[in-house]
Amino acid sequence: MVGTPPVDLAAFVEASPPGRRLWLRGAGRSLYPLLRSGDSVQVLRCGPEALSRGDVALVRVGRRLIAHVVVSTGPLVTASLLGKGDPAGVPLGRVTALRRGWWILPLPRLTRSSLFLGQRLASTLWSRPLARGVARRLRDFAFSGWSRPMRTRWLGRLEVRLLRAEDLDALLVFAGERLLVSSAFLRRQLLGRWAREGGAMGAAAGAFDAAGRMCGFAFLDSYREEGLALDGLWVRSLVVAPRARRMGVAHRLLGCLLEAARKQGERRIYADVDEDNVTSVRTFRRRGFRFASPELIRRVNAEWDASGGSKPLVALERIVDGHE
Repeated sequence: MVGTPPVDLAAFVEASPPGRRLWLRGAGRSLYPLLRSGDSVQVLRCGPEALSRGDVALVRVGRRLIAHVVVSTGPLVTASLLGKGDPAGVPLGRVTALRRGWWILPLPRLTRSSLFLGQRLASTLWSRPLARGVARRLRDFAFSGWSRPMRTRWLGRLEVRLLRAEDLDALLVFAGERLLVSSAFLRRQLLGRWAREGGAMGAAAGAFDAAGRMCGFAFLDSYREEGLALDGLWVRSLVVAPRARRMGVAHRLLGCLLEAARKQGERRIYADVDEDNVTSVRTFRRRGFRFASPELIRRVNAEWDASGGSKPLVALERIVDGHE
């Protein structure tokens, strides 16, 4: 039920007896591209002594659960399909199957050699800038304008609207795939501010395909919620999934947030964007945003530098309709 405290999955698994099989959703997209956020894993509860090289292990690293390939057993080391070894964690069990919707992929122990060799090959290739560049260009080509008619039929009618409390699960799945914002922050803000009964503070907007899957998101909130000394409401985390790009989704998301700001009596809203993100800057400019004063841009970068940010930002602002 929406609004109930989240279950501590790691504690739940650790409390389960050896030999028990559990279906869990919450390992994120740690085994991408085989596993995406929102998918489930079947875990056989066991200790590290039952794991072999090439198995997929469920490991707790801090408060996170990850499902990665075992690349060494002495000591136990796991790694993603495309990455390097993980920090030391606590092994909780062996993943025996993956589930994506109605599709279930068993992972019998016969696949150990294939998974181990596949992980070695994939991580080696992915470590090369040329391979990553080729993959990005192929992705950009696949989701460029030529494929829009096909994607429109695939996605169906897109609904863009303000998020409600019952959208929490869809938001957390999308966040695991696309956002750098923590799930705990999104949960707290959606239930406590953006969709609060009796009067929202700030807002969040989402785009949903015909199947109810979120394919775009943005929120409007005060930076003081994150400890930064910047006044006003700021558009944050404007992200559209590749499958829904070049379909006007970002434009409509900003429209939802502008309307929410108008209803809340805001005279002006702001946004900040990486200085080299030409596409995002163009999107905001087309929605009526203009570059903020040099003083505000300086303050934004100073606040982000103090909080550990590294990339230079530009700040934009827009007067809300009705306050010109």
